[in-house]
Amino acid sequence: MKAMTNTTDQIKPFYIWEGSYPDFQSAAANAKGAGFGSDVYRKRSLQAATECLAALKSDQPIPIPAFHKQRSTHLPLTVAMMLGDKEQINILDFGGGLGIGNMTLAESMPADLKRIDYTIVEVLEVCQSGMNLHAGGGVMYTSDLPTATKFDLIHAASSVQYVVHWQDLIAKFSVLKPEYILLSDVFAGAIKSYVTLQNYYESRIPHWFLSLNELLDTFERYGYRLAMKSYATSRRLGVEDTLPMANFPEDLRLTQSLHLLLQKKK
Repeated sequence: MKAMTNTTDQIKPFYIWEGSYPDFQSAAANAKGAGFGSDVYRKRSLQAATECLAALKSDQPIPIPAFHKQRSTHLPLTVAMMLGDKEQINILDFGGGLGIGNMTLAESMPADLKRIDYTIVEVLEVCQSGMNLHAGGGVMYTSDLPTATKFDLIHAASSVQYVVHWQDLIAKFSVLKPEYILLSDVFAGAIKSYVTLQNYYESRIPHWFLSLNELLDTFERYGYRLAMKSYATSRRLGVEDTLPMANFPEDLRLTQSLHLLLQKKK
């Protein structure tokens, strides 16, 4: 009888991120799959948004699942602070998906929703799904970053890391003259900036890990100062709070992602 092979040693561990590249183009050459354009992403996003809407519409008070709103933790607090000084605020949610950020506001401050104009910037396919989901719900979608409208707050939740030229994006944000820019779940810290590949089901997606000093210096250049920094709480591969990066050299690892609130300097 043929001896059985011990397959345990042949199983390759799963890592969320693999490899380090000096720039986005080098990583993109090794990318594969449709990424956020895949059926898997669309189905999971729609399921999450549907669960959030069900919680909001329930006859009995049911909180939106914490996992879904973890990237919007500081959005209600920031908006509540701003509404103390303004009668109406205009919010731009960059990469806001199917609107869970707005749903988080609806849960936290339903009486003030009429004082908030909410615009989401997304790819065309997501825009169409979002408009269908929020038909009549006061959420506007666009596939292009506006250039003529002034916004009071720009929110970017776990999105900046997927932008090829993130410095240019910050420059474009500054043109809109928001009083505050809230980056949620941003992958930045005491490291040098580099690009890795994120494994997302059948896809491998280029993903920035940023030097926090470089990021803040860029904001400073465009007139914004750091008003608040906190560590993001998340759950990845069954682990709370700590980013699973044991496959990276220590000098490239981050323990946690961050929430950063930038304020326009007077």
